Amino acid sequence: MTRLDTMLRILKGLGMAIAITLGGMAVLAALVIFTPMSDGLLTTLNQLLKVVSIFFGALIAVGRGGEKGLAMGALVGLSYMVLGYLIYSIIDGAIAPAQQIALELLLSALIGAVSGVICANLKPGKRRSRFSRKLKPI
Repeated sequence: MTRLDTMLRILKGLGMAIAITLGGMAVLAALVIFTPMSDGLLTTLNQLLKVVSIFFGALIAVGRGGEKGLAMGALVGLSYMVLGYLIYSIIDGAIAPAQQIALELLLSALIGAVSGVICANLKPGKRRSRFSRKLKPI
């Protein structure tokens, strides 16, 4: 796997993580509007959404049975959180406390690394081309 291929896979994984986050945030916003949700539950669901997003980002980057799961997963998690804090600071105009940023960066890299290792150890899926399928007679 070349460096360019590795970078493209990480960017695809990051894109997937962002897409899942945006969809999840829309669902969370609807839940906040239409249900009486406590702040504690919202915080928990937000953290869970981050974990799910990083996992699926790592899955796209590493693939089932892929290579370099630890490094690629960690890079997806880390880049996801760096981008998230960058967007947050632009929108809010404030920067979170350094200790909080450092802890979240460390945890996101760890979650990404673990996710990447899990994905690399999954059994590769069977790939079927559209020409290999046999049509059944009517």
